[in-house]
Amino acid sequence: VIIPSHIFKEIEEFYYDGISPSLPLRIRQIESNIINLELINPIIVNWIDKKNPKIPRTGNDPLYKFKLIYRGSRNGINSESFKNKCNGKLASLVLIKIKGSNKIFGGYSSIGFNSLGGIKSELLYYNSSNNFIFSFENNKDIKNMKLGRVKNYSKAIIDYNDHGFNFGWAMCMVNQNLCLNDYGYYEKILPTDEIFNIEEIETFIVT
Repeated sequence: VIIPSHIFKEIEEFYYDGISPSLPLRIRQIESNIINLELINPIIVNWIDKKNPKIPRTGNDPLYKFKLIYRGSRNGINSESFKNKCNGKLASLVLIKIKGSNKIFGGYSSIGFNSLGGIKSELLYYNSSNNFIFSFENNKDIKNMKLGRVKNYSKAIIDYNDHGFNFGWAMCMVNQNLCLNDYGYYEKILPTDEIFNIEEIETFIVT
């Protein structure tokens, strides 16, 4: 009898659970049309834990779940839709696929986005020392990825007017556009300021 490879892997992990710390820890399949699971685990989850992104996860590491709460192609690619769907204080991961390119951008906010909805005339600043932004050249890229951690904790997240999200001006959603700037609040992931058109965008609650 030939055992399918994925079944064999699950059996192997069951019997060796707690014995070999070098075995990779499984996480549930992420419901994403943008990114592969291999970029979530171990790379992004290790970034969340402030670890080397290429070190395999073990049974001693936290097990994260990613719940999809917003998808642009389903809910609308605009700032209002983002605010309506992602208006909480829960840790969140946002992923962006760029139109006409394989490039993927994203950001993790340990405090969510605190979006209040609607249009405001004032800036609201939110503090976090754990936020970061990142990029991959494509959904299989593990060599040219870029990570930019927050530097000015008091401006980790900015709630501003018609921005869907705003990672300290370093990465902002303005309706169908993704804007990357260097205000010094995050480490740079691009050498110059750029504006991209969003093909797809997803947000996940991270627990």
